[in-house]
Amino acid sequence: MSMVVSFPGTVNSASGGRPLGLFAINLDRSPDRWRQIEAGFGSLPWPLQRIAGIDARLDPASVLAVRRLPLRVPPNALGWNAHRNRLFMLTEEACLAGHILAWRTFLESEFDHGIILEDDAVPQQGFEAAIEALLRQGFDADIVKLEGIYRPGARKALRLGNAGDRAFVRSLRPCSGAAAYMLTRKAAQRLLDRIGDVLMPADDFLWAPSWHGLKIADLSPWVVMQSGAASVIATDRAAKKADRVPPPGRNVWMAVRRGLERLLLLWSATDGKPWKMANAALAQWAPNDYIKMNSQAVTAEDRRSKNG
Repeated sequence: MSMVVSFPGTVNSASGGRPLGLFAINLDRSPDRWRQIEAGFGSLPWPLQRIAGIDARLDPASVLAVRRLPLRVPPNALGWNAHRNRLFMLTEEACLAGHILAWRTFLESEFDHGIILEDDAVPQQGFEAAIEALLRQGFDADIVKLEGIYRPGARKALRLGNAGDRAFVRSLRPCSGAAAYMLTRKAAQRLLDRIGDVLMPADDFLWAPSWHGLKIADLSPWVVMQSGAASVIATDRAAKKADRVPPPGRNVWMAVRRGLERLLLLWSATDGKPWKMANAALAQWAPNDYIKMNSQAVTAEDRRSKNG
């Protein structure tokens, strides 16, 4: 494991910088969600900034303008999904565009670290203590996943340490969801450099290190969960496959690509030392006191195709 440049009792902050800012993506037509974000995150020690999301329903041209991409499969798709064997929809590009705008805004700020939030994020007990611990101790990661869609039980992971009452781990199994994650300035710049014109949902891109080469860690259990509110950007899954037959050989190529992505995730999680997997242990997904009010969060996540 590489050395973390930090010292006990200090904040890992560059000279003249501030340790952390929060950047929450929110559509203008969802003021109720912004109020919920302010209620959950507005009283924390770190500044909260709203990132105005771009509404694919009302302004598709502005969605495409973020990366200057064409709509190659009108009226609703940009082309074939680089990660899954279906179309990549304009609504998925709108979601990704919100994250790109958040990364850009973070890099324009004076903060050393940023937390990117989607507007259905809800902090759980222990959130503030875990984030304070990460900032105080330093952490061996470029991106820290703070949230994932609800799953019972646990996954295999390599434990790196603690953050408050949470375990700090490298997960050997990816989980969809991009509603809350912490990243460094290096990570934000790398994500912007590598996303290019790749047609891929935000969380599939974030949690596949083969696409960007960044170190990913998770908090276990999550310190943020989705509210369960219905998605405001969802596209029906059938629309992603309607009237389109994959090009010859694509089915095989996608299976090979996904297999390689999985192997490279394990390679990254073990720092290129696969024998470390012998030390893997179970790490909890969701907090014990999390009450899943309904199944909408999982359904909405799947409909958005962020990892469905």
